[in-house]
Amino acid sequence: MKKKEPTNVAQLKNDYTQAKTLQAHRERKQKRKVRRRISVILLIGSLFIIVLSLRIWNSTQSISKMEKERQQAEVVLKKTENNQEQLNMQIKRLEDENYVAKLARSQYYLSKDNEIIFSLPEDNAAKVIEKTKEKAETTEKDD
Repeated sequence: MKKKEPTNVAQLKNDYTQAKTLQAHRERKQKRKVRRRISVILLIGSLFIIVLSLRIWNSTQSISKMEKERQQAEVVLKKTENNQEQLNMQIKRLEDENYVAKLARSQYYLSKDNEIIFSLPEDNAAKVIEKTKEKAETTEKDD
């Protein structure tokens, strides 16, 4: 509170001046109450806004995280679908007897009746390269 500076003016002690000082005192009290109420309302409102802002921020973070996971899952799904497609094509080829016979002749040196097989070094080199590629792929999948 402010200290009142001494003045050389004397106050009158009548009903009117007492009523006015009492009224001024009540108005000051009421202004203080209004200020307190406004400050409490502002405090509660700001807390409410902060809590809601934090929830929105957390929700946005979780949505972005889920979006990344969804994108990763889509990539895995496409790879799996491509693999499934290749396997289905392989199954269809293996159902064809001519393809199976050709595959068996090329990989296992099987032959038809009265057929002679010549193994050339270039063919063996290609098979060695294919086998090393297959081994590298299997080790990558295991890792």
